[in-house]
Amino acid sequence: MLTGPLAPPPTNSPPLLQLQHVDKRAFDHFLRYLHDEPVSFISVSTARATLDAAHQYLCPGLAQLAVSYLEKHLTPSSVLEIYQNLGLYANDLREADYDRSPNSPSAPPHEDDASVISTLCTNLLLKCLFVIDSNPAKVLQQEHFEELSAQEVAQIARRNTLNITSECILFSALDRWAAAECRRQGIEPLPTNRRAVLSDDVWFSVRYLLMDDKDFVGGPMASGILTNEECVLIVSKILRHPETTKNDNLRCCAPVIHPSRLSHTPRMAYKQQNENCNMLRPGKKEQRDNRKNRRRECASQGQRTCARIGNCLIQILACVFD
Repeated sequence: MLTGPLAPPPTNSPPLLQLQHVDKRAFDHFLRYLHDEPVSFISVSTARATLDAAHQYLCPGLAQLAVSYLEKHLTPSSVLEIYQNLGLYANDLREADYDRSPNSPSAPPHEDDASVISTLCTNLLLKCLFVIDSNPAKVLQQEHFEELSAQEVAQIARRNTLNITSECILFSALDRWAAAECRRQGIEPLPTNRRAVLSDDVWFSVRYLLMDDKDFVGGPMASGILTNEECVLIVSKILRHPETTKNDNLRCCAPVIHPSRLSHTPRMAYKQQNENCNMLRPGKKEQRDNRKNRRRECASQGQRTCARIGNCLIQILACVFD
């Protein structure tokens, strides 16, 4: 019985304790586990919330059950829901570790409960990144991508193992995330505001030099995210304009982007192993969702975009023919 000056007043019924930041279904699973009752999950969202509760209350056995369920149901459609905020529980990884195969051996866990849970979450995080690497076109087009944190978006965009067929897909996803972040901050999603909510390192993690001139003009250039000077420099490199030109306009554009930010090296992709083929094969539902997402992303750029493209093309032509 609680006593002392801070104790609640005595009542006939026991006082109620309100728990914050715990999903009701996840807490039910937590209580069932403590009472040695069977725990069964019926959805990824419940298992993911249960993993949060297991981490909060340092229950590695329950975390193992949740992680096992999530690994079995890890698909391109569910990966972002599992991946979101998972890095908060995982061990600190070096940049090279994020490109590590999920089948690579990991260090043995320590004996304390927190370290066991961290190791479980680290292995699950690597498997999530592997699924994202293998299916970026399907994953990046999902609306759930817009709900990730800026750090998680940067982690995905910088991956050298992202098996992406076109860098336009990555840029479009970043542009959508930036617009959603502007709305969350209560500011208008203008090009300058969308550029500001993500660092330049993230925007230039897109390998623009792997695009052709048509894709670049119709995508990044039309979006207004990049400045006119940046567009002129990138297009001149895509068109392989000689760098030894004496054109003053082109020389003044050169310092705009540091050469290290413009990469023409293709990304490396994991070699899919047979054991992962079934997990990564898209189903009919995923295909329908992708078609809906592609239609949803179509929008008119308007007169401002046309004027911007015309202005940049004039500068490019001036650089080429001067």
